[in-house]
Amino acid sequence: MNSVCHRCGGKKAGAFLPCPGCKYTPKATDRTVAWLFSGEHLSGEELEEAAQRLQRGEQPDPSDGLLASAQKQIRTLAQRQTTDIKMAAGPLIGIGLLSLLLTPLTGFALWWGYRVERPTAAAQVLRITWPIAIALSCLWLSVVTIRLLG
Repeated sequence: MNSVCHRCGGKKAGAFLPCPGCKYTPKATDRTVAWLFSGEHLSGEELEEAAQRLQRGEQPDPSDGLLASAQKQIRTLAQRQTTDIKMAAGPLIGIGLLSLLLTPLTGFALWWGYRVERPTAAAQVLRITWPIAIALSCLWLSVVTIRLLG
């Protein structure tokens, strides 16, 4: 158990996941309270006690100071969990093949989509797509020139 539902006291895998018991999913307004009932904030024994108290009908009422502290800790954890990871070789090969067989626009579209959240992966895609785009442009210009002049 990583978390306790702050509505029913049911056990769940994560603070922001739906509760398997009552099916409640924490909304934006109460995600901080849900985080307070997680393993990030409470120990295993404290989670068990919180679950028992919630099942008896007690409702959580954290102070404003505790909520502010929790929000700060959530932001800190979110900053540590970066989405900027390198792309594996398999998908890069697939992107290269798509760019070569279909159009380099597929690679450029992926680069555009990745550029904000995954800049490392975006740079990898761009390093594959640019040479293919240049080579195909040269090929097409050669074909057009030969057809017009030849």
